[in-house]
Amino acid sequence: MSMNDEEWVLSSFTNGFQLRSLLVATKGESSFQSNHLPESVQDVTFLSSLESAQLLKKDGNRLNFPGYAKIRVAIRALQLGEPNRPVLTALTWQEFEEFVAHVLTFHDFTVLQRFRFSTNRRFEIDIVAHRQSVLLCIDCKQYGVRLGKASSLRTAAEEQLHRTQVLADNFARFQADLGCLDTEHPVLIPLMVTMMSEDILFHDRVPIIPAPLFNAFLLEYDRQRDSLRVVQPSSSRQTRLI
Repeated sequence: MSMNDEEWVLSSFTNGFQLRSLLVATKGESSFQSNHLPESVQDVTFLSSLESAQLLKKDGNRLNFPGYAKIRVAIRALQLGEPNRPVLTALTWQEFEEFVAHVLTFHDFTVLQRFRFSTNRRFEIDIVAHRQSVLLCIDCKQYGVRLGKASSLRTAAEEQLHRTQVLADNFARFQADLGCLDTEHPVLIPLMVTMMSEDILFHDRVPIIPAPLFNAFLLEYDRQRDSLRVVQPSSSRQTRLI
């Protein structure tokens, strides 16, 4: 079945409750038995539709989410207005990163996940997304302000800015690894994507973006450049903060 067929099946769901229930019932699991699902999800037509779109596959007496299927189901549930917290908390932290990466790919970014680099110590950036001269350096946090994590988010934003500064300071060393050897005048933008449901927040001009608003942010981030922290490598290898 083609991607268009998969999209058609997903778009055929006009009520996200079953999709959300499936995600919640299979939290942390990629393989499960259908008879262990709640009644609202055991509907044969519902499960057959997902199988026909290869969003679920049978493996003996079990079903599993192949590839990025679970992420696509989560995105559709959010599109249908399901509350973001139960949908996103049903994902593992790795799946939450995949969710963010999937949105970036949709917007034509080249995505590197868990980018590791070493200077005088080791660093890791969850996602580096490259499009033209812009590199988004993203930290994914599967929690938000309403979970009492406001101070943790501020600290995480400061740490993400530091990682981005270090990468910019050593940009020439890692340009090939980043896949942007031909990029002229690169700019690095630190940001965070979280599970919170509030508006976009800023700490030291580092945006802290709720996952459901990430798509909208990418559509308009060029217009928000003046409000964003931008780290630009210079020819003298000294980082300039803009």
